[in-house]
Amino acid sequence: MLKFAGKPYKVPDKVYVHGFITVSGAKMSKSRGTGISPLRYLEIGMNPEWLRYYIAAKLNANVEDLDFNPDDFVARVNSDLIGKYVNIASRAASFITKHFGGELKYEGDAEPLVQGARVTAMLVRASYESREFGRAIRDVMTTADLLNQLFDARQPWVLAKDHAKQSELQDVCSRVLHGFKLLSVLLAPVLPRLAERVAKELFGLDRTFMWSDAEYLPHNIRPYRHLMTRVDPTQLDALFDVEKEIPQVTSTPHPATPPSPEVARPAAPATIAIDDFAKIDLRVAKIVKAEHVEGADKLLKLTLDIGTEERTVFASIKSAYDPATLVGRLTVMVANLAPRKMKFGLSQGMILAASGDAPGIYMLGVDAGAQPGMKVK
Repeated sequence: MLKFAGKPYKVPDKVYVHGFITVSGAKMSKSRGTGISPLRYLEIGMNPEWLRYYIAAKLNANVEDLDFNPDDFVARVNSDLIGKYVNIASRAASFITKHFGGELKYEGDAEPLVQGARVTAMLVRASYESREFGRAIRDVMTTADLLNQLFDARQPWVLAKDHAKQSELQDVCSRVLHGFKLLSVLLAPVLPRLAERVAKELFGLDRTFMWSDAEYLPHNIRPYRHLMTRVDPTQLDALFDVEKEIPQVTSTPHPATPPSPEVARPAAPATIAIDDFAKIDLRVAKIVKAEHVEGADKLLKLTLDIGTEERTVFASIKSAYDPATLVGRLTVMVANLAPRKMKFGLSQGMILAASGDAPGIYMLGVDAGAQPGMKVK
């Protein structure tokens, strides 16, 4: 259509596409309750540029799926953007403003700095244009690593104590801040708002960065202002609608076992009608797999056979059970509980267990002979 429509229309030279975005290895699905809601992401105050950076770091020129992993997201954003990139400006700018009134000055021939910045910008630009966004990000972070290594090797905190080495202090801080400006220009396509703040608030420009700014040496900076916060892991819990590791067990005393004298009997709950109870679909489930959840203090990940299918359930029974002892056991699960998006994956039900005021969790069992999928009435 574009080809035969004629001017001013033209056929695109490139089409920017990629595969699906999965979440912890699972394809996003509104009906199954898996995925990330962009509106929810914004409502809880998460920075959009964290997500832009994380996705860009995983994209390449191939049409491949990329995975959003909550733990990896926190680690990558906090390590790369805060620990490497923003860290450069926050460390070097204070020396320049405190000792030199914001003036940048370079000892010796500064042309190699300009040439090096030009070469790096050309490499990153080529990666962007060929849709190799992940490669562009890797090259940017490699440069950030080199700048941090230079800063640490020259030890400006030591130079600042020696009045005879003030010119050396000014030189090393000026060089790494030039590098920070270079990184800001290169990251501008991915982090446009942050790059604009750097351009205006730190380097005093009346506009956002242009690509040609990459190679120019800055000569003054303004006092450093905080640029970006770290990702708080609790924000990921809120994103997946989990305020904490929500226990996936219920607290119901076994009717055939009276509580010991030192354990108080729970207060009787309000009565319900039989129709209310009938809404709960209790099923016999066979534990076919049990495993620890990396990074979780309370959870075990259970794979349950309920006759017609297998379900994944995260249960807060780690303190009471060794996963190896659970495989093959029969238990009872709530089969019609709405799936819960958790930090560690999707929990598709709830197993039943008993607990009281005293320590101890006791998973409900089922007599031998029962089959997975049988209804509990």
